[in-house]
Amino acid sequence: MKYRLLIPILALTLFSSCVSQRKYNDMYALWVLADGQYQLMKQQIAANNKNCNQLVLDANVLRQEVIRLKRDSVVIDSVFRYYVDTTEKVKVSLTKELQGQTSRLSQSTAKVVELEDLLQRKDSIMNTTRERLAAALIGFKDKGISVQTIGGKVYISLDERLLFQSGQIDVNPAGRQALLEVASALNQDTTTILTVEGHTDDVEYKGKNKLLKDNWDISVLRATSVVRILQHNGKVKPTRFIAAGRAEFYPVDPAKTPESRRKNRRIEIILTPDLEEIVKLLQIK
Repeated sequence: MKYRLLIPILALTLFSSCVSQRKYNDMYALWVLADGQYQLMKQQIAANNKNCNQLVLDANVLRQEVIRLKRDSVVIDSVFRYYVDTTEKVKVSLTKELQGQTSRLSQSTAKVVELEDLLQRKDSIMNTTRERLAAALIGFKDKGISVQTIGGKVYISLDERLLFQSGQIDVNPAGRQALLEVASALNQDTTTILTVEGHTDDVEYKGKNKLLKDNWDISVLRATSVVRILQHNGKVKPTRFIAAGRAEFYPVDPAKTPESRRKNRRIEIILTPDLEEIVKLLQIK
């Protein structure tokens, strides 16, 4: 700063004695211009230095960012490889599972086809049995015997009047003959289960037989009487039988009229397909 003040003073002193005023003024103007340019350049240099320092700082930040990005890239690459490996393993696992499910589906489809075929054969057997029974019992049609198919089962209904005297549990001769005809038809197909059910009306039992306490006893003992005749006289295999008593609780006609009660006093022989083959088929894994 001191030198800057001395230069113009010396210049003025020298030139005031050596040059004219006009030249002095021209040179002074040049000096002012040069000094302005000098100041401007000095400011630019200061600004450039400042910018350079900022650039250095920015470069350091960018260098750190590059380092971080490289580090992240390594992590991302590792994660990507992990997911690629995992995806491949999952793909292999799912492929095996799909193959297993496809195989099981094929087996299930084959099982369903076999089951449908088995059910069709059972239905065919039951229809044939019903027709055979209807033909065998046609002579008893007007004597209180009916044959019908309900829900895949064949029901033979025998009126009380055909089989028993009122309040009795022993089958009469006409009933025995009818049961022998039934047994003959039943023996032509041994694949059905035979449930023999005794049914009564809703009138309370007041008989003198001390073995009979109520309608439960009557219904059960009538069922077992029918089973014995079918087994011993009709030669039906005993392992096919189930004997049961229903008393008055499963009427075909709930009315309280004499005709309705007559209908309710009956023996039903229910033919059910032996489902053992179907059960075995369903149990196959």
